[in-house]
Amino acid sequence: MTAVEGERPLIGSVRAAATYELVVEQVRRAIYLGRFLPGDKLPPERDLASQMGVSRTTIREAVRVLEGEGLVTVRRGATGGLVVLGQAQLTPGQVKSYMETQRVMLDSVFEFRVANECAAAALAAARRTESQLRRLSRAVEEMDKLGATPEAREVTANIARFGAWDSEFHLAIARASANPFLLKAVEDGRAAMFLPVGRVFTRLEANANDHHAAIFEAIRERDSAAAGAHMRAHIEATRTSLHDLLPRPRKPAPSVV
Repeated sequence: MTAVEGERPLIGSVRAAATYELVVEQVRRAIYLGRFLPGDKLPPERDLASQMGVSRTTIREAVRVLEGEGLVTVRRGATGGLVVLGQAQLTPGQVKSYMETQRVMLDSVFEFRVANECAAAALAAARRTESQLRRLSRAVEEMDKLGATPEAREVTANIARFGAWDSEFHLAIARASANPFLLKAVEDGRAAMFLPVGRVFTRLEANANDHHAAIFEAIRERDSAAAGAHMRAHIEATRTSLHDLLPRPRKPAPSVV
């Protein structure tokens, strides 16, 4: 088979990534997935270099990139270190402008999530273990606590904590599916959601945890069909809440006859 003129080549080009770029991607992904929250310290430079099997010079190069992206800062002194930063909140006007730039990306991410997370939930219902079920239960309980009162939902730090437990819940389902390809796909989808979600919400909604309980119950009861259906409802509800932040498409001007 040969490529047709004008179509993409059958084999794409290759660009060798610098080692520090791979470090940036790993650390960025960990932050996006909620494994490190604003205010948390990353491991010291020496430990990071050892864990990742790279030189300390490579770690420093990666840190410069992450600082430039506003994800981390280096604090000096005995109690300092590499600290994860919170994302600056946007004004209502900036939210609309920002979300408009994310419209196509968001639609693609949600389509991707529906395709993969519904399948993961259905498989998790059939394959989950008791220890995995306990992990899911803990995540639902923690999210309930964070959104229990109007006061708790207004605390900015609780938004990040809720996001971390939300990621843990979805990734625990993917792990329970016992399918490594689905786990990778769910991680990719969660990481892609970080930027739009992290910058536009200033409070948790009262119903933020509603669908999680239904998904959990279906997985506990080993009801694959219900688990997949509840996951779809959850993702579509999240999609709707984000679309509500998007500017309404302008109506075309009436034509002059």
